[in-house]
Amino acid sequence: GVSYDLGGRGAKSLPKPNYNSDETGFIVVRIYVDRSGRVIRAQAGAKGTTISDQQLRQQAEDAARRAVFAANPAAAEEQIGTIKYTFVKTR
Repeated sequence: GVSYDLGGRGAKSLPKPNYNSDETGFIVVRIYVDRSGRVIRAQAGAKGTTISDQQLRQQAEDAARRAVFAANPAAAEEQIGTIKYTFVKTR
């Protein structure tokens, strides 16, 4: 699953990372969002992350960069939030 926190701004699109691993747990990605709602930077491994697999973290970062949030002209030039990806074994 996917959850996020961006100071009350709504999400328009929250893509999920590709997942081809037996790892289970969480990857929290710190995101930096501009006023138009685009993610301009993403860093996996924020507080709450329980998965150390670098490939999975990279996939989470890539998915986070594709996320789109509601535009907010009154927001800070760079608003910081998080996206939390929950990985569960499907097999």
